[in-house]
Amino acid sequence: MENINISFENLGTINKNVVSISTDKGSINLYFSYKTLIAVNGLVSVNNWSRTTGKLLNELQPDKSQRVEHEEVLKEAQKQLKKVLYTEHELIALNL
Repeated sequence: MENINISFENLGTINKNVVSISTDKGSINLYFSYKTLIAVNGLVSVNNWSRTTGKLLNELQPDKSQRVEHEEVLKEAQKQLKKVLYTEHELIALNL
C-alpha cells in the first residue's frame, strides 16, 4: 500500500492556507483563499475576487503578468492530483 501524506498549513490569516499532498509519485501544493483554490505548484490565478485574496496572490506571484486565468489553475490542479495519486496504468484502467 502506498503512503499518502496530507498536511494543512495556515499561512497567517483565515484566508491563507495551503494543503500539501505527497506520495511516492510526487507532491502537490494547493493554495486556498478561504475555500477557493487560487494556486497550485507555482501556477497562480489572476485576481477575480477581493483585495484580501489579492494580497495572498501577490505573496505567491508578485508579477501579475505571470498569472493565469482561474480555470487554468483548476485544470492544472486536476492534472497534478492525478499524477500524484495514480500511475499511468491506473489512469487508463479507471478511464481518467
